[in-house]
Amino acid sequence: MKRLLNLSRKEEHMFKLIIVEDEHLIRKWLEIAVDYSTLGIQVVGTASHGQEGMELIQKLKPHIVLTDITMPIMDAFMMFEATQSISYEKVILSGYDDFQNAKKAMQFGAVDFLSKPINVTELTECLEKITLRLQMNQHQNNPFLQDYQTFVTSLQKINPQNQLIQQILEFVHQHYSEHFTISSIAENLGYSESYLYKVIKEDFPITLNEYILQYRLKQAVEKMIQQPDYPLSQIAEQVGFSDYKYFGKVFKKYLHISPKELKSLGRIVK
Repeated sequence: MKRLLNLSRKEEHMFKLIIVEDEHLIRKWLEIAVDYSTLGIQVVGTASHGQEGMELIQKLKPHIVLTDITMPIMDAFMMFEATQSISYEKVILSGYDDFQNAKKAMQFGAVDFLSKPINVTELTECLEKITLRLQMNQHQNNPFLQDYQTFVTSLQKINPQNQLIQQILEFVHQHYSEHFTISSIAENLGYSESYLYKVIKEDFPITLNEYILQYRLKQAVEKMIQQPDYPLSQIAEQVGFSDYKYFGKVFKKYLHISPKELKSLGRIVK
């Protein structure tokens, strides 16, 4: 029996999974065997044979399909044949230790095989590998992630040999969430503000204010990834921005996307 599951707004950005299995108890068990949400996966439908599976795949465009091979009405291979135009990860569940079936499944792009009875740890590890592959594929096609990687790389390349500048950057890394000025950094390190400006101008590729700004933005993106449901205004405050409008303005300037737009992308990296 074919079954569709409703998606909440939060789950719209998760990887969609369909279970195709003719044995009722195994099918029901697979729905609850793994904590799918922690893997970024949502079970969006189940089917009792390949024809129902085909219809669900065509309708829901899943990222992952867990399927038995031998089923009534339509087996897994016929289902794969009928859905060749749709790209999805195929996980084969089989009671047969059958090289021929495995070889045939590989012709349809299946690379993951689990023997019945299914081991929960093996299933979890298999899904973890698949979600990682899917995330990598998404990242390659995500303009923001390309921009962000360039942004982070440019920060990482700043590796000054000057010991005083190293102390300044260490102060920034430790206190970025606080409100401070170059004057307060100078006072903390025991130098005059004018001397700090002179050293930075001579030995640093960008202004210190720019570096502080960019470092705070980097921390903001990391917090958005780690806490996707956290209010953006509070994330801005946590990384040292007292003015949310200003935070949004510089975020857009450096990362070419607004905080709200980035949040709407859902799961960025895991």
